[in-house]
Amino acid sequence: MSRHPWKHPEMQNSAKPLRKIVIVGGGAAGWMSAAALSAVLKPPYEIRLVESEEIGILGVGEATIPLISMFNGLARLDEAAFMKATQATFKLGIEFVNWGRQGERYFHGFGRVGKEPLWPVDFTQYWLRMRALGRAQPIEAYVMSAAAAQAGRFMLPRREMQNSPLADLAYAYHFDAGLYARHLRALSEQRGVRRTEGKVVRVLLDDQAGPTQGHVRAVQLESGEQVAGDLFLDCTGFAGLLIDKALGVGFEDWRHWLPCDRAWAVPSESTKPLLPYTRA
Repeated sequence: MSRHPWKHPEMQNSAKPLRKIVIVGGGAAGWMSAAALSAVLKPPYEIRLVESEEIGILGVGEATIPLISMFNGLARLDEAAFMKATQATFKLGIEFVNWGRQGERYFHGFGRVGKEPLWPVDFTQYWLRMRALGRAQPIEAYVMSAAAAQAGRFMLPRREMQNSPLADLAYAYHFDAGLYARHLRALSEQRGVRRTEGKVVRVLLDDQAGPTQGHVRAVQLESGEQVAGDLFLDCTGFAGLLIDKALGVGFEDWRHWLPCDRAWAVPSESTKPLLPYTRA
């Protein structure tokens, strides 16, 4: 047995290590990428982000799910500083109003449903059985975050209370996506990420025979400068400058699943009281 780790044949033929990472496009997607990469990669890695002030972003309110906390942890964000910078509020779930039929409401609370684990099957199976017998409440009645949200209450998880449902309360945030990108940019630049202002006018592909043939090797800016890299991240949104226009991957058509294909994203005045959940 070989003592060397297995490598794909194309990797064996490529002596060039991955060092230069280029992120094309800013906004929340671009700066989230920059923040995450700069948190885990150190020199000799170089991270560069190219964006243009001329191209607008969808910088309105953002309603997130609990995975955002995992991402913020990966990117080493201080929660208090993040919330202050993005004008954030806490969120415990999502209330869906009139989605099934008029007058119907369903509340999706984040986190654990019921008591787990319940041997030999999970809580949901017991609930389905008792619901069929008319002896169970709606499922959200068994989710701590749903009960707290509907009562207008919130608290941070009490990790030291290991046998309590308060130990693992799941939550997310509402925040201003534009302010989030700005906050992440400041952190990323402190960590060495280099920002380049400019509009991409051309994507250059590798035309040399070899394992990287057909890959993106550089982007050319309106100024004439070429930004080369070993790895490119396309954060240009619907424009798809790299993945669509240059590489021809395109978008998958999901219209048969998503009959609503339009959305208006607009800011609005704050409403009172502030609710610890999203109402859809």
